[in-house]
Amino acid sequence: MVREKTQASTSILAIVAAARVAVGATMILAPSRIFSPGSGTETLLMRTIGIRDVVLGSGACAAWVRGEEGELQRWATVGLTSDGADLVTGLRSKPLVGAKSALIATLSPVPFVAAGILGLTRGRRVATRT
Repeated sequence: MVREKTQASTSILAIVAAARVAVGATMILAPSRIFSPGSGTETLLMRTIGIRDVVLGSGACAAWVRGEEGELQRWATVGLTSDGADLVTGLRSKPLVGAKSALIATLSPVPFVAAGILGLTRGRRVATRT
């Protein structure tokens, strides 16, 4: 039972990592698929965010492939921290970008935050039982 929960936690974190790489690569290579940039500055911003996501996701994927669960959790924690900061920044961005853009910025990281919390909490619950 403990092993099954550990595998579920690892699977969730691996899926988040792979999704982060995919979204990041899309943001780098085709930012207009995710967001309709109005300027070169916005395109550059999307690409830099994409680079960040590719780096974080690749690190987590590499840890997962090597079977280093503790290292995978560390990468996932860093990714969750980044996503949480994105969420908070989105919440505070309404005066700068307007309500619609602030809502998009706030909601975009929510699936990653939710999955990261789920994967990390499952892993920690299992660790405290053993």
